[in-house]
Amino acid sequence: MSLPVRALGSGSNVILKRYLDGLIIHVGLLGRSVVDETADDVVVRIGAGENWHETVLWAHENGYYGLENLALIPGSVGASPIQNIGAYGAELSDVIERIEVVHSGSLTTRSLLPSDCQFAYRDSIFKTEKGRDWLITAVDMKLSKTPTLNLSYPALEVAISSSEKSPQALLRAVIAIRKAKLPDPAAQPNVGSYFKNPIVTREKADALGARYPNLPQYSARGGAVKLSAAWMIDHLGWRGKGGHGALVAKEHALVVINKSAKYASQIIEFADEIARSVEAEFGVALEREPQVLGSDTPV
Repeated sequence: MSLPVRALGSGSNVILKRYLDGLIIHVGLLGRSVVDETADDVVVRIGAGENWHETVLWAHENGYYGLENLALIPGSVGASPIQNIGAYGAELSDVIERIEVVHSGSLTTRSLLPSDCQFAYRDSIFKTEKGRDWLITAVDMKLSKTPTLNLSYPALEVAISSSEKSPQALLRAVIAIRKAKLPDPAAQPNVGSYFKNPIVTREKADALGARYPNLPQYSARGGAVKLSAAWMIDHLGWRGKGGHGALVAKEHALVVINKSAKYASQIIEFADEIARSVEAEFGVALEREPQVLGSDTPV
């Protein structure tokens, strides 16, 4: 009998339904090492089972810079390329050197380069039908040995004074902002940002900007424009409102908290109501960020 095989790290970006159809493998591969080094840079190899935030701290403490903007993102290292995690003006794909994978069917191994991974905004080849067969075992990242700062996110520029612009100050600022803006999943069950920021054409963005001058817009690849999903949800009054046993967090409009829902379908239906209201008002479709695994009926 052949069963579908799926890998699962810490499950921080996954919505689990009642029944799982297949074999779930928990990835617990550990280890952090330097595989290449120059006077300016270092390439580190991190086991897929390592905790992401602890890896950010480890790199920083060893003088390997470039991950500070991605601090405090929950999850494992092996899951990070799947989502191409990003925050505060940085994405994981900025530092990826290669990714070690094993095919779940043939057990063959490969080293994938960034060009193989089809990285995009919160997306990668690992989310495609073909890419789901590759299980990530280790991630190689190229980091700088010279202190570097990415302050492209406006809140970071404000949070760090000119007299203390350092990787240490950047790391502290990112952690402080995330703690202030995002509810702790250990205290309030959630999967972080439920919706992606939608990417639209310049023409669509200009039309929306004329109607909603306060709607934040950001440049995206290929001349497209990224809109703030949080602003649109907030504008429609969803923050703090609930339904189906779920609740939009008061701290951040992109976070959906499970208050009393017994089943994933309740969370999904509540979030779908939010998405429908956004599309009705703005003509923009919101896409779910976390992955849904399983079904509501026995397999």
